[in-house]
Amino acid sequence: MSNYAGVIHHATSILCSNKGSLDLQQLHRKILQRVEITEDDFWYIVKKCSRFVVVRNRERTDEWGTDCVVVAKTSLRLCRNYTKDGCRDCQELHLCKYFVYGNCRYGKGRKQCKFSHDVFSEHNYRLLRDCTLHELHEDELFLLLLQNDPSLLPEVTPRSST
Repeated sequence: MSNYAGVIHHATSILCSNKGSLDLQQLHRKILQRVEITEDDFWYIVKKCSRFVVVRNRERTDEWGTDCVVVAKTSLRLCRNYTKDGCRDCQELHLCKYFVYGNCRYGKGRKQCKFSHDVFSEHNYRLLRDCTLHELHEDELFLLLLQNDPSLLPEVTPRSST
């Protein structure tokens, strides 16, 4: 897969700038605008690389591959314990979840947020680099985290039956 690192990064960036997923053929066309890659090599990358999930569109009945969507994924998560004494050299990002959501009320004004807003802190950058996500734009990274980290999903509250 290391031979395809540039293609993987470019595909991830394309997917994240298109709300996290894209039709397989559209993604291939967009990659071809910048990188020369055969259809077989492209198909191999999206099927074998852990950065992507290929989902078949159930509405169509075409052969496998022509009716698929590629979704970007990552194993990176936000650390829930980094402001506590319990977190030492963990493998999770140290960021404010509201900053990732784009609505931290402390990040813009008078009061300092107790959680980090530094995507490229020493700790975070090392993790991003290890996952080859360090070249993504902040908004692309946040979209990737939002669609992959279950802790960033809103809490589900049961409806009361009245």
